[in-house]
Amino acid sequence: MHPMRVCIFARAMPKHRPYYPVPAAMIAEVLSQLGHEVVVLTTSIRDVKSLCEKEGDVTVHYLEGTSPGVLDKRFWFSSAKKFDEFHSYGPFDLVLGRGPSTWGFFTYSRYASEIPVISHEGTYPLWMHQLERRAGFLREFLMSPLAVLFSLGDSRYRICMKRSARVVCNSPALANAFERAYWWNPPNTDFIPYGFDTSPYKIASSPSGLKNPPTLIFVGRLTWDKGVLAMLDILSSLERKDVILEMIGPISEKVEAKVKRRAEALGVSDRIIVSGPEFNSRIPERLSGASLFLFPSTHPEGLSKSVMEAMAAGLPVVSYRLPGIETLVEDGVTGWLVPSRSIPDAARKVDELLSDPLKIIEMGAAARRKIEDDFSPNAILERWRELLGAVVE
Repeated sequence: MHPMRVCIFARAMPKHRPYYPVPAAMIAEVLSQLGHEVVVLTTSIRDVKSLCEKEGDVTVHYLEGTSPGVLDKRFWFSSAKKFDEFHSYGPFDLVLGRGPSTWGFFTYSRYASEIPVISHEGTYPLWMHQLERRAGFLREFLMSPLAVLFSLGDSRYRICMKRSARVVCNSPALANAFERAYWWNPPNTDFIPYGFDTSPYKIASSPSGLKNPPTLIFVGRLTWDKGVLAMLDILSSLERKDVILEMIGPISEKVEAKVKRRAEALGVSDRIIVSGPEFNSRIPERLSGASLFLFPSTHPEGLSKSVMEAMAAGLPVVSYRLPGIETLVEDGVTGWLVPSRSIPDAARKVDELLSDPLKIIEMGAAARRKIEDDFSPNAILERWRELLGAVVE
């Protein structure tokens, strides 16, 4: 396939969110590795009017007059205008976006009908996630009428899905959910996960390599839907009372105050560590030697990067059962999946693992193999190469 010129419309890039991986940047890197010229149009950075930078091999334009991390009319109009300006003297072959980020392109660009668009989706729309979490028959019974109602209310998102040549999802569960939700006119979906390089991650090969006392660890945004309070409840419910819980990630003052009050009420204040945000380059080191990864999230995950990081570090995962998480965690092999919001079940599985260090090593090794086998960067690059060829050529 010949080298292409690709434009990515993005809500945010690493300068907006330096403490966790940004999907648009990850996809831009993949396309760049395939030999394509990549230009990203994104929202402004606070206190900076306008900025154009080379980030690796990718050119990123932070658009003046837009709000940092916000998709609104200002971004949609500005990004379409900037696209038309660039395209007029250096034509693009492909447009790529996430969610409604390309709505401005479809609405305001005079080239919208000429250039193929790929949507990349990694998170369930909230309404879809709520339906997906329901049990089989009830979910299918509700999906048809409620999907019509909710998706009509989310018209910009629906337009972007409908007008995209392909909708690339990072988990098969998400791809299937889109097909069921938009049953009257399903998008053309593909499943391509993130590629993952495991080389920076070191794993313990014997029980002696694990921390004592045992350490549960979480990495991600410390928010209600990520299970920040559930983790405290699980910790207090454990039979073992020497277990440490470390939570790494951005946290608001309001949430942190609530965490401290809850920890005091549960009597676990001396066993929690709220570390705050950490640069992604240091995550392998921070995960090293922990006992297991705790992930009681109810967030509409497509394919959790933090769970992938934990598995690459050889940590078993104890998680609520969500459609996207099932792509990663094989119950009883690479970790344990428990019913959503079930504190007792999660605590029981954590206790079970902590009582058997050899099982932690065995499950952790299986988790590492899962990432190496299913998410090899070279294999993912090849899947993108095939998809781009099918869409453009």
